[in-house]
Amino acid sequence: MRNIRWVISGRKPPRSEGGSYINALAIRLAYYLPTCIPMTSNEQPLDVATKWLASLRGAVDAKAFADHFLPTGWLRDLLCFSWDFKSTAGRGKIAEFLSEPSGPNGKSRFQQAGLRDFELDKSILPAKFEVPGNPPLEGMSAAFTFAISSPPAIGRGFVRLLSDEDGVWRAFTLFTNMQDLVGHEEPTEGIEGYFGTTWEDEYAKKMAEIENDPTVLIVGGGQGGLMCAARFGRMGIRSLVVEKTARVGDVWRNRYPNLSLHTTIHPSTVLYQPWPKTYPKFLPRDKIADFLEGYAVGQELNVWLSSTVLPTPTYDPSTGRWTVEIDRAGKRVCITPKHIVFATGIGAPKAPSWPGMDSFAGTMYHSDKHRGAAPFKGKRVVVVGACNAGSDIAEDFVVKGAAEVTMVQRSATCVFSSSTYEKFSPPGDKLPIVEDMDLVNNSMPPALNVELANRGLESFKDCDRELFDGLQKAGFKLTWQMNPGGPEVSPLAFFYNRIASGTMLDMGNAQLIVDGNIKIKQGVEIERIESAGLVFVDGSKLEADVIVLATGYYPIIKSVASIMGEGIKDLIGQHIFGLDEPGLELKNCYRPTGAPGVWVTPGAFPQARFLSKHLAIQIKAEELGLKTRA
Repeated sequence: MRNIRWVISGRKPPRSEGGSYINALAIRLAYYLPTCIPMTSNEQPLDVATKWLASLRGAVDAKAFADHFLPTGWLRDLLCFSWDFKSTAGRGKIAEFLSEPSGPNGKSRFQQAGLRDFELDKSILPAKFEVPGNPPLEGMSAAFTFAISSPPAIGRGFVRLLSDEDGVWRAFTLFTNMQDLVGHEEPTEGIEGYFGTTWEDEYAKKMAEIENDPTVLIVGGGQGGLMCAARFGRMGIRSLVVEKTARVGDVWRNRYPNLSLHTTIHPSTVLYQPWPKTYPKFLPRDKIADFLEGYAVGQELNVWLSSTVLPTPTYDPSTGRWTVEIDRAGKRVCITPKHIVFATGIGAPKAPSWPGMDSFAGTMYHSDKHRGAAPFKGKRVVVVGACNAGSDIAEDFVVKGAAEVTMVQRSATCVFSSSTYEKFSPPGDKLPIVEDMDLVNNSMPPALNVELANRGLESFKDCDRELFDGLQKAGFKLTWQMNPGGPEVSPLAFFYNRIASGTMLDMGNAQLIVDGNIKIKQGVEIERIESAGLVFVDGSKLEADVIVLATGYYPIIKSVASIMGEGIKDLIGQHIFGLDEPGLELKNCYRPTGAPGVWVTPGAFPQARFLSKHLAIQIKAEELGLKTRA
């Protein structure tokens, strides 16, 4: 049992206790797939989980509850003990958090929430997982359900158990997750049909009710906004979506033509309406766009197209409503929602400014405006930027017959391949039921997920050594540091802290760099633009007929402030996304922002699919007057 000290302390063991032990441990704990595997212990997961939950039911106070954790165990709580997302590390800190006063009656969070009736959830069978070491350790995982007293609600959770030095099974991670408010549960089935009326009549009535009195205004009709609207509709919350483009799906349709999802199809399932099984493993842009257009129809969403929210909405604290003016296809309309949800994506395109840009004789545009490389066959192309968009667009030019393609890499890039990502993909990705996949994948505290992935970085990098060698020989600079001189971190850290800015998830186009089809100009800043191309600070020049600026996007807060006014930053702060202090949950994402009724929903398909439920519960609880505790 001596290796358990290194598991629960988080310190690297001496070489005599396992060499690369922590690296292997990190990968397995951060991304293990719950499957039964041979173990030395005779204890069975079902028995261990059943006994642990029975003991948890007997916890009479915060300290007794916290004693069910390892000394350095983690609790991730979504809305059960507070109306927020909270991850807490360490048995003492967990007891402290649960002991805090909550609500006007002076009760502690533990008392106020009143979690009870912990029972195994057998839709995900309890399972063993291996913790590598010498000898290997074993852990047990299990899903469970429970009841919440205040507000009356039901929950669903997930626990990872390890045996401590005394042989007692305790939680390494515990996930407590509010699933539904009692009496206001999300329906799991559709209505029987329309009798004595028609669908057209009922649909028109529904749309009129939404437009006359929307509870929620959703700004943005991409996948995030649409899934939130679908979730709200199922939970009886009237929501109106405002989308600036002319068609649902144009946010995908208007991007570069060779764009596809860089993750596989199953984890990117759309809420309530899975992709057809005949769709490709990596979904192309146009299939996503067309599917989302049908999704808006199928889910009966009210979407105003060619419409924008005008600056600046005003809030009336006496009514708890916002007054919002909308330009609806050229007509001004005023609405008074209680909530405004920003589903506007990652931010507006960011283009640098260099002297002489107006003098360039060729074609120059931001990567966000790339509509295909075919018109530039035989041209000399320079792509400024060496991350996902830059890589994809450079490949497009090569395939479409550009005479020469050069990528300007101004700073180093964190690269990893799609095959490696799949190998270390989150544990729930292969669970067939979407709700089970989301439970398991969200059960790990984000900060712990990052920490464990960081410790497993060398194992992760080993899978792509050949690719890295080829890129470096081609003059492409690699990094695993988010900040120069800082520690090396995993791609997961780049995602949580920078929305993956500075990374390239390679779908095979990196081989074009290795083979010399895409040339690299690395490490030299651009000084100015001339009519014939770019001039660098070292005096070197690069002639071009086309310059594409794959230079990223502004922070999300800039998009929010452009509508809500700069004063919103005093309430929200300067950052949306990124791990909050002390680095445990994502800032202002699907959780209270500090501005009344203002919510932000960034992220990819999995975040919108899972966390839309929690956003809906928070809004529903406000509507029902159930937010009586902190």
